[in-house]
Amino acid sequence: MSQDTGSPAVAPPGPDGQQDGQQDGQQNGQQNGLASIWGFEFLSLCAISVLAFCNIAIFYGFYAYLTELGISPAWRGPLLALEPFTALLVRPFLGRFLTLGSSVRFMRVGMALATLSLLCYPFTTAIPALVLVRVLHGLGFVTVVAGLMGVLTAVLPREKSAQGFGLFSVTILLPYAIVPPFVELVLPYLPGHGYAYALAAPLMLPAFLLLGPLERRTRELAKSLHPAHLIKPSWGEVLTGLRSPGVALLIVGNLCLVAAHSIVFFFMRDFAVILGAGNPGMFFSYANAATITVRVCGGHLLDRIDKGRVLVGAFLGLAMLLPLFGQAGTPAVLFSMAALYGTGMALTMPLLNASMQHVSPPKLRAFNANLLMVAVDAGFFVGPFLGGLLLAAGWTHAGLFCVGGAMMLAAGLCMRPVGREMRRQAAASVREPQA
Repeated sequence: MSQDTGSPAVAPPGPDGQQDGQQDGQQNGQQNGLASIWGFEFLSLCAISVLAFCNIAIFYGFYAYLTELGISPAWRGPLLALEPFTALLVRPFLGRFLTLGSSVRFMRVGMALATLSLLCYPFTTAIPALVLVRVLHGLGFVTVVAGLMGVLTAVLPREKSAQGFGLFSVTILLPYAIVPPFVELVLPYLPGHGYAYALAAPLMLPAFLLLGPLERRTRELAKSLHPAHLIKPSWGEVLTGLRSPGVALLIVGNLCLVAAHSIVFFFMRDFAVILGAGNPGMFFSYANAATITVRVCGGHLLDRIDKGRVLVGAFLGLAMLLPLFGQAGTPAVLFSMAALYGTGMALTMPLLNASMQHVSPPKLRAFNANLLMVAVDAGFFVGPFLGGLLLAAGWTHAGLFCVGGAMMLAAGLCMRPVGREMRRQAAASVREPQA
């Protein structure tokens, strides 16, 4: 195993295995002043996340833009999926070399690449050029997010992991609530969608300014870590960790969740327009307003509930809801369903991340958190790629939403054994001190 002075701050296993590792991690967090999540590091990560995800949320209408450009229907789905597909290929390698000490450098490079790609969109209309820009955009964005996750897993106290992931995910959702309706308002005053995408580039400037102080603080945190934190997991340990009960199922479940969500995200605009919505971006405003409300008001409860059972229930509810989108006859009915959709999404994503922290071996928590992000990349590739192919084959939007519902059902089925494993671990931890 190799050593690095900036490895992710994940708790090492103690002589008795996972439980001691978890206790060590909690003690390290308290010694570093991280028992509360409201430190400069967490707040900086939240601000950077909001600014970074604006350059993804702005692409909610990219399928319609490709249609306006006259791109062949056979190419629209692949071009949609190319950015997340690039991230899918690159992230596993980034996760292996990413450390706490290098995370901010990763973010800086990623922001530069993402900014360059955004500025290229107004001048990119041919398929070969679009391929290059989408690959560049995917490479930049995945590097930013990998760096964010590297620092986030270090600064979150484990006993507040669900609350922390829930609050952090609000920063991911906020751009999706604000950017689509804003873009719909300014589009009539722009030469085209490509110029709207370039509007996200200046948002990287304040994010760049936050990286300086964040880098200084993460270096100090890395120096204070136990020497065992400096050991990167070997590939053998990674493969062993994947065989840990629940890890692979959480990755598959997250893939299904994100694939279903990406179908809604990329194809809802056209469907809302068909129903006569004046501002189709409002679907995402209602959905994300509900999500943010649940996570902010109820985030402190996420670490107290039975995560497995709530995940199964939320996925089953979403599996029934998505096919109903196709039956909404008016924008008002569709937007009311958006609030229900946002409520279900408010529970699934943070609980999936927190569950991964619970079932992962301590040394692999940061790496497995990035594997969940690999599943996000895969989902954002599968959803638009499959959706584009189905629409090109003559499917309706209602049919696409049924496919999304089936994916949510599959995710719920994956969560049942994960819930049993977490309850088994909880029962074992209660018996351990008594023994």
